[in-house]
Amino acid sequence: MENIVVGVDDRAASRAALAWVGHRCAAHAAEVELVHVVGEVSGRRKATADLRAEAEHILHEAAPGQAVRFHRAEGGVARTLGELSADADLLVIGVDPAHPLRAALGGWLPVRVIARSVPPVCIVPAGWVPREGSVTVGVDEDSSSAEALEFAAKEAGETSRRLRVVHAWHLPEPALDGSAALLVRPDRVLQEHRDLLDAATQSLQRRFPDLHIESDLVRSHSAEALLDHAPNATMIVIGTHREGVLVGGYTGSVAQDMLWRAGCPIVVVPPAGFPPKGAQR
Repeated sequence: MENIVVGVDDRAASRAALAWVGHRCAAHAAEVELVHVVGEVSGRRKATADLRAEAEHILHEAAPGQAVRFHRAEGGVARTLGELSADADLLVIGVDPAHPLRAALGGWLPVRVIARSVPPVCIVPAGWVPREGSVTVGVDEDSSSAEALEFAAKEAGETSRRLRVVHAWHLPEPALDGSAALLVRPDRVLQEHRDLLDAATQSLQRRFPDLHIESDLVRSHSAEALLDHAPNATMIVIGTHREGVLVGGYTGSVAQDMLWRAGCPIVVVPPAGFPPKGAQR
């Protein structure tokens, strides 16, 4: 049985996260723990009781009879959610695409949560509603995508959806050594990336023979390639190196912007080789 932790507050993004979890629980059995992080445990008890009642109502609308635990905790949101979800299978939080500037001023909470999380983190946009589509996963050039591919394939198999595997590539900038420019052959670079994508897809097909898998090699930046598929995706799955921002093929502002532009849930799956921020190494 899947163990899900949901970060909740009184915002629309939180309600979307709860609706997504309720929809998931209606499809298969799960244990759900709602976590509300506050600055002071002694403050606003009534507000917390109201929040709990609303959160349970949203869950039960989609999954009547779903058992729910509620935890009110004190501390920093990212650190506390990371600690309380350490033994969970999935951590779910909401994000409001209409207010990326507010999120930036608040320290990019979703990115900080990702950096501190042990399980995969599902980030659900405010206004989420169920829709048909494929599970889309990004393949990077290093090992950071391995767990993301596994998660996406299992998700697609359990929900009877197609799996779309996307790999983005672009030509490297020429490197200058004195007066000589080191040039690369575009056809060779393209073939290397095609081989990488084919290897990832074939490996998944061997392990999940009943799964319908499609692949897409795109000459673009990684985040933009995935965003192109977002309108037809039920979720986008990516890996991370846990460095506070998404790195590898998803480095910097484009990746952070992806959280606000996708319009569908994004699941960030950390590889086991990169412990969460603050963990003992």
